[in-house]
Parts: sequence; C-alpha cells; structure tokens
Amino acid sequence: MLYKFLFLICIGLICIVFYFLFFKNIIHKRIKTKLKNELRKEQERQQKLFAIDKANKDSERKDKIFMEKRKLKAINDPNFDLFYDEEKVLHKQRLEFKNKSKWKGEIHYRSNKGKIYFISKEGKKIYKKKD
Repeated sequence: MLYKFLFLICIGLICIVFYFLFFKNIIHKRIKTKLKNELRKEQERQQKLFAIDKANKDSERKDKIFMEKRKLKAINDPNFDLFYDEEKVLHKQRLEFKNKSKWKGEIHYRSNKGKIYFISKEGKKIYKKKD
C-alpha cells in the first residue's frame, strides 16, 4: 500500500512538472502575443496623434499666412472688407489713419472731430457710440 501511495505521488509530481513545463510555454506565448498587440496598438495611436499634431501645426501656419495677406491688402485699401474679430484693431487703425474703413460690409468714416459714422441708405450720417 505504501508503494502504491509513493507511486501515485511520483506520478503526480511528474505530471506537475510536465504541466508547468508545457503550459508555462503556452501561457508565456499568450502573454507575449498580448503584449505585442498592445504595443502595436499604442504605436499606431502615437502615430495617429503625431499626424494630427502635424496637421494642426500646418493649419495654424496657413491661417497665419492667410491673415497676414489680408492685413497687407487691408492696410493699402480702405474699401477692403474686414469681418473677422481679429481684424477689429486693424479696422480702428484704418479709421484713424485713412478716415475710412469697411467693416462687415458697411463703410465707416471718421470725421475731423474724431467721431465715427456711416451713411444710411437714405444718405444720412449715423454716428456710432464709441466702443
């Protein structure tokens, strides 16, 4: 009976050793594959974020160039229509130096006394309050 018990223990120990040797490799491969997939997904995500950042920088640069071109045109021509909020300062500068500036489709004038007005459809001067 003792021999049977020892025999079963030995077989059990051998099975445990084979189990760990065989399944450890399988588990290790699964973990390794899972980690590789996660790493690949993270790299793809980083590449997408980099592409988005690059596109945003290019867009900002193009916007700056566009606004600079508008500014150059607007400085020379008081009839050039300004309508972006960023151009409000330029509108006021044109009124100050050229006494005339077009803002959102309306031509504004500056009188000799420094008051700002525009001409209505009826031909009357309509003075604006200072901002």
